[in-house]
Amino acid sequence: MAARRNVHDLLEDLAEAVDAAAELVSLGKDRRDVKRALRLAGEAVVGRLGDIPTKLSSDLLAGRSELPWAEIKGLRIVRAAGKTVGKSAGLRG
Repeated sequence: MAARRNVHDLLEDLAEAVDAAAELVSLGKDRRDVKRALRLAGEAVVGRLGDIPTKLSSDLLAGRSELPWAEIKGLRIVRAAGKTVGKSAGLRG
């Protein structure tokens, strides 16, 4: 069984995923829709954004209650279901 990652590493991963999402958004929707690699990268980033909070403690999440954690966690489900990830994740160009 893999060792659990520490909170610091998880938060660094979350920050990296947020930066990657911002970079993809800055490219614009038209470019993401045409470039398969960018679309797939976007789906992977959305999955990471939704997955990481599931590994954080409820106390830590409660300390940042201004963030919509349930919706953020739901991103991984939307991605897995194969729905329109960009719209669900707010990745609009």
